[in-house]
Amino acid sequence: MADVNILGIACNWSPYCCYNAAGQAGLALPPNFRLIRVMCIGRINQALILRAFEHGADGVIVLECEDSDCRYGPGPEVGHSNVARVRQLLRYLGIGQDRLVERTFQADQRDEFVAVIHDFAARIAALGPNPANPRQERVA
Repeated sequence: MADVNILGIACNWSPYCCYNAAGQAGLALPPNFRLIRVMCIGRINQALILRAFEHGADGVIVLECEDSDCRYGPGPEVGHSNVARVRQLLRYLGIGQDRLVERTFQADQRDEFVAVIHDFAARIAALGPNPANPRQERVA
């Protein structure tokens, strides 16, 4: 599973709370998983998601609060729209829509959070590296 790079983009509130609680409980996340915390998923744009793939992500999971739990009003709605548009672009670019997913969490769903991340990492590992991002060998 370490052959692929997984990026999570997480809302600062409920999803990040789950991430933090998992770390405090000693629950292991995949070693190839990295997280970016943002104040609200509705505040990121499509370019940020595409940039993740450009810079080496093989899969991106957008981690959101429940729609009714958002502290910024229409944040998840904007996030859903951005993810839907980027998924269409990924299909056209030959990367594949399955490499971008979104999941919602409440602050007390630590175990579900860990399970979703492991499941996503396994799915991306089965797909293999991002076909639009050729790996470059580094010479030491």
